[in-house]
Amino acid sequence: MTKAADQGAVELTPRQSRRSGRPTKYTDQMPDLVYESLASGDSVTQFAVSIGVHRDTIYAWADSHPEFSDALTRGQEASQAFWEGELRQMMYSKEVNAPLVKLYFANRFNWHDKSEVDNKSTDGSMTPTVIERRVVDPNDETAAADS
Repeated sequence: MTKAADQGAVELTPRQSRRSGRPTKYTDQMPDLVYESLASGDSVTQFAVSIGVHRDTIYAWADSHPEFSDALTRGQEASQAFWEGELRQMMYSKEVNAPLVKLYFANRFNWHDKSEVDNKSTDGSMTPTVIERRVVDPNDETAAADS
């Protein structure tokens, strides 16, 4: 026996070892809670703050719990639908700060005005060719020999 065991301390086998870190706040109600929160327009950050965890914890739970991941994904879609409905109502109001609304949607839902156009053709017919222009002195015999 070790000295600690002689003094009444309990030795744990590897199977009995304790997990490190603080206990999880995840419960079976979390999928419903995250969906309801996001569907009412909250962001993932707002939900995380409301339950007292960091936003990264929400994404870690999504990696570990498939039912939570599904609820999170559906909630994010419902959140966007909520705000699209709000935007539809705001469109006819002169009181709306349009640049601020545009910035919000661009940052929150990755909406952008910029569209990228691919002008390349699959058969290569529109592929740019390099055209080389050289100015040659007609009196320079070495330049004429290079041509």
